[in-house]
This record gives sequence, C-alpha cells and structure tokens, in this order.
Amino acid sequence: MKYPKISIIIPLYVIEKRFFDDLKKFSVLNYPNYEILVVCDKKVELTGKNVRLILTRKKRTGPAEKRDIAIKAATGIYCAFIDDDAYPDKNWLKNAIHHFGHERIGAVGGPGLTPSEDGFWEQITGLIYQSYFCGGPTQHRFKKAKINFVEDYPAYNLIVKKSVLKKIGGYGNHFYGGEDTFLCLKIIKAGYHILYDPEVVVYHHRRPLFIPYLKQIANIGKHRGYFAKKFPETSMRFFYFMPSFAFLMFCLLIVGSLINIHLLEIFITLLFGGIIVGMSSVIKKNNIGISFLVSIGIILTHLVYGAYFLYGLTINDLKR
Repeated sequence: MKYPKISIIIPLYVIEKRFFDDLKKFSVLNYPNYEILVVCDKKVELTGKNVRLILTRKKRTGPAEKRDIAIKAATGIYCAFIDDDAYPDKNWLKNAIHHFGHERIGAVGGPGLTPSEDGFWEQITGLIYQSYFCGGPTQHRFKKAKINFVEDYPAYNLIVKKSVLKKIGGYGNHFYGGEDTFLCLKIIKAGYHILYDPEVVVYHHRRPLFIPYLKQIANIGKHRGYFAKKFPETSMRFFYFMPSFAFLMFCLLIVGSLINIHLLEIFITLLFGGIIVGMSSVIKKNNIGISFLVSIGIILTHLVYGAYFLYGLTINDLKR
C-alpha cells in the first residue's frame, strides 16, 4: 500500500493542558507519512513527531481562517482537519486514505466519539448527542453508523484532497460555528462526494452539561438559522426547523397555561411525555438518574437550538 503524505491541521484556540496531552496521542497513529500543523495566534511550545507551529501574526482569528493559513503551508497531498479538543484513533488516517482511490470522492469524514476519560457531565453530553431524539439524521456524527455519502460534515474529523481545497478556494469564510457547512457546500458544488466511514474515528471531548454545552448549542442554532437563509442548498431542511416549532409551541403553552387550566394540563402532559420518551431512548445500565439527565438535556437542546435558529434567521450579516 502506498502512503501519500497527509497534513494534519489543528486550529488552536483554547491553550490548556488537555490540548498538549491530546497532541501526544497523535504519536500512536498507524500511518508513516504525515505532518501536524498547529495554527495559533500566540506562540506556544510544541513537542512531538513532525509537529510544526504556524503563527497567524494576528490578534484573533477564527478556525476557518486558521485552516486556510495551514492549507497554504501544507506539504501533504491530503489535509486532515481535526479540532484542538480532539485526538485520533490510531487507524484514523489509514482507514480513510484508501477511499480516495475513487476519483470523485473529495472528502472523507467519520464519527467524533466521546473519550472514555471525559468526566461525568461530559459523558452525559455525549449520550445526548448520540440519542436519535437529539441528533436525528445527524447522530452518525457522534456514534458509529453505516457507511454513506453525506452533504454536510463537521471539520473536527474531515480529510480533504488538497487539490480540491485549492480548486474551491479553501474555507474562504469567517464563520465560527458553521464554517464546515460552507466548505462542504463548495465541495459538493464542485462535483465531488463526501463519504462518511464509521471506522474513520476521532475522539472528541464534550462540553459539560448544562451551561457550557447549551452555549455551544446556541451558537450552532444561530449559525444554522443564518445558513438556512443564506445557503439553502444544505440548510433549508425541515429537520433544522423542527426545534423552532417546538420552541414556539412551548412558549405558547406556557403563556396559555396562565389563563387556561386545560392548556396547563396539555403542557404538563407533553412535558412529562417528552421526558419519558427521552429516558426510554438512552437507558444506560438501568441508571434512571443518568437517563433523566439525558432526557432533560435533549429537551433543553431543542429549546435553545430552536430559539437561536430563529435569531439566526433575522441576522443579515453573521460576522462570527
């Protein structure tokens, strides 16, 4: 088997011990020909095999801007994008590279699994992401599913031909949360396919429930709402609008419950029904407490996402 050179690109924003610990785990990669490009606004001391720091020379750059800087400096035939809060499975690159034997496959992605070393509240968030009642048709991003072609995939685990990146002008945007959607849209428009392979695995640290996780969900919802208006090719989907309908119904029932006892009964019934459905989908080792927390997290995810999706629809120019 030939091993073409791959440039692993990490846009570094959160400089903390966990990142440096994760960077050491790249040394187990079962692939002989790669470089690691860490792009940061600040100078940091890096160690490890084939690791190189690229300074932006700017005060504050987003992940898309950092990745575009790295693409220009990359010497590999392929660019493997991963976030600064993730690390790869040892066969990450090896399991992806053979797919590029097909000419029209421009990118390959895989699941970002919850690391076993994550804490209790991060594990709860991981279970929320994995539940069908949260992620729906996108849950394959957080757990292993069937190999398939996709139209949109996150850049915490995305390997792209460098020739394709040059052809489409790289990321070419300033979005911070949704920059990957814009990239994937350009890949598809250029006539290439994006393949999801469940064996192309990285381990992606979660944000703990409740506040840090819900802030992330709010940002995702805001960007998706903006994209639904700006880039309908990938984001004008009924699935993305569903949480907003739920949020509006939730608000109407709360207001209505103040003046009508029957609406209060409906609200309580729907709320408890939602909790039970959520719990039934994520029963983990018969732990009712964990299942309850996951269920509450699923409900809050939809309400926060739905509210910020509507907000995103009102934005004319999303800077970040």
